Amino acid sequence: MEKKKKYMLLGIIGTLILLIGASYAYWRLVIYQTGTNQIASSCFDITLTNEQNAINLQKAYPILDEEGMSLTPYTFTITNNCDTFASYSVNLELLNTVLAENRLSSGFVKVMLDENTPTVLNTNTNVTPTLDNAYEAYELATGYLDANASVTYNLRLWMDQDVTIEDDAMNKQLESKITITASYIDHMPTDYERCIAEYGEDSIQCSIIADASDEETGPCPTVNEDGTVSVTKAESTNGYICSAPDDYGTSYYFRGNVENNWVKFAGFYWRILRVNGDGSIRMIYAGDADVIDALPNKEEVLANGYNDSSTDYTQIGISAYNSSYNDNAYVGYMYGTTGASTYEETHANINNSSVKTAVDTWYEENIHETEYEQYISDTLFCNDRSFGKSNSGTGTGDSYTQYRWYSSSNGIRLTCTQQNDRFTVNDEVIGNGALTYPVGLLTTDEGYLAGGYSSSNSGYYLYTGNWYWTMSPYFFFGSIAYLRYVSSSGHVSYNNVNGSGGVRPVLNLKSGSLTSGQGTASDPYLT
Repeated sequence: MEKKKKYMLLGIIGTLILLIGASYAYWRLVIYQTGTNQIASSCFDITLTNEQNAINLQKAYPILDEEGMSLTPYTFTITNNCDTFASYSVNLELLNTVLAENRLSSGFVKVMLDENTPTVLNTNTNVTPTLDNAYEAYELATGYLDANASVTYNLRLWMDQDVTIEDDAMNKQLESKITITASYIDHMPTDYERCIAEYGEDSIQCSIIADASDEETGPCPTVNEDGTVSVTKAESTNGYICSAPDDYGTSYYFRGNVENNWVKFAGFYWRILRVNGDGSIRMIYAGDADVIDALPNKEEVLANGYNDSSTDYTQIGISAYNSSYNDNAYVGYMYGTTGASTYEETHANINNSSVKTAVDTWYEENIHETEYEQYISDTLFCNDRSFGKSNSGTGTGDSYTQYRWYSSSNGIRLTCTQQNDRFTVNDEVIGNGALTYPVGLLTTDEGYLAGGYSSSNSGYYLYTGNWYWTMSPYFFFGSIAYLRYVSSSGHVSYNNVNGSGGVRPVLNLKSGSLTSGQGTASDPYLT
């Protein structure tokens, strides 16, 4: 990629002072603005939203990562006011304003930018300092900015929990500054270029994007102008990667007879569904690793996840989607008031469905408050309760209602039409903030894009030999709410919501979480 040879140190954002008192009695961390940013070009400017005492800690001892991750962040925004594209890096530079014998080691400081996994400062990429009075510099983030676009970062710093009283940390001080370096480029970066700029060439998610098929000449379904995807058949023979728009950008999804989308995480096997537009990696449960690894026919089980009449290896159990079914409300992953007269009351996110309770319980027992939770992203799950094109019902009470997945002709998509149906935990900008835990289920759209269809298919990676729920409503008819599911023969069908179906949780891993492995069943991706 050719860049214009014009590089600028864009500005010093803030100053970090870390002071350790005797026996950690006076440990204090402060970031503050040190004056007006002087920038050579008016096309790029930096805006600070926290100019004074952005981080102010009074902890008298090293703290756990869980505590550090909950600290009030120091927030800053980088804005590109040009009509061209820019690449940038965010660096933390350590200053020699403190005598060498009085400096606190960068190995004692934890840093977290946005929701990324916390790291010890000196494990980040070491870069050449740009400041004359800096002796070390560490790269915290890199990326691209489109013309007239901006990016906001949240920075948290704390003393590593592993630092002990015996470490050479008392009466030490660390002073540093955050700097932004940027260069302008003369073309729109590809998704792959953006990915490697942020996560590096060795990033697994970037490798997935690089492997995406050429949709003009390859086998991928056509993406229409409105963002829908034209899936016309099942895919059971070939395995490849395609793309389609989602609510965050461009999503790259696995399709067909895929053999390189395996993940081993938190003691379980998973299959990657797609790299979401926000860079997170979406994956579906595929079995308990301890149980499967101990089987003499492990390879066979991993190949098709079959039910041996006593164990459903690829699901956490059996559940009704909702135990009741005689109201439109029950198509909801969460639902509102039964017998209500308005759509809003009926589909308010107040009550948990039976399947959500099962999924939440599993998450609480296996992920919540474990070391694995730091890797989970709050990326949305879509329980699309929008109406189909031919619907005439109200979506209330026992009104005959066709929801979008009444027919694939209503459009296969990875975008979720209504914010009320975009289930998230904390995000209330794109999502609805209604979840307790960041876990959900497959959508029918994802099933179709993965290779499923209305015909049987045992040759794609979502086939397990069992039937299991999606979270896509079908319709309400004859006093019964119906929902879509993946059948035991691999095709996508529908069933009464109080049927007993398999439950396969879906999680989103934060971008950059997967660091090793080849993605095969014998060498799965690992965090």
